[in-house]
Amino acid sequence: MLRCVLAFGLLLSLAAPVCASKIAIVIDDIGNNKNDLKAALLPGNISFAVLPYTPYARAFALRAHHQKKQILLHMPMEAVENNRPGPGVVTAGMNNVQIKLQLVDALDSIPYVAGVNNHMGSKLTQLQTPMQAVMETLAARKLFFIDSRTSEFSVAEQMAGEFGVRTSHRHVFLDNQVDEPYLRQQFEQLLSIAKRQGQAIGIGHPYPETLSFLQKQLPQLKEQGIELVFVSELTTVANRNGYLLPVTSAK
Repeated sequence: MLRCVLAFGLLLSLAAPVCASKIAIVIDDIGNNKNDLKAALLPGNISFAVLPYTPYARAFALRAHHQKKQILLHMPMEAVENNRPGPGVVTAGMNNVQIKLQLVDALDSIPYVAGVNNHMGSKLTQLQTPMQAVMETLAARKLFFIDSRTSEFSVAEQMAGEFGVRTSHRHVFLDNQVDEPYLRQQFEQLLSIAKRQGQAIGIGHPYPETLSFLQKQLPQLKEQGIELVFVSELTTVANRNGYLLPVTSAK
């Protein structure tokens, strides 16, 4: 009898599914060009970060939602060395009320927004007071925040934890260069991190080369033991030091 129980237990363990490593891909800077609309046709659970007040922002969000994709607001934030992050930028010179009003207006300009990530922001994301205003706004709307990590000194995840905002950060930029060897190198780095840590987030842009590369690579993920998920699924609530805490749901 014992031998049967042991054999049955072994069969159960062999039949148990192995958890796939997860990656999320966010395509930034959507909205300025009509060709951006083609990005919504990428296969799988891709998340798109849409710039507010751009010519094709609303049309893209509507199209991507119809394609069952996830929409983020790609919020312009003040950078250290770039003074042209785009319309709607929030800056360190604004008070908290001004930041909140600017952010709310940008959120309302794009339909189906599920979360926010920063466009530029290497200066703003280092500052606790303005990021507090950002996180208070997101907490009120139950939205998540993805830190693009344009500054190694970012306090975004720490401040998200202060207000119970679900958060995570970018691990790999996919397309700082757009030649195929570089794209492949970065994509493989993303997969390597996911296999090692269980999950990873990559950020790319709607360049024709990037879209063509992903069109070919994404259908092959399953056979590599990788699951492509919306970026919201890789968010969690950070503690006050910015360390991510495990939670039961990441929707």
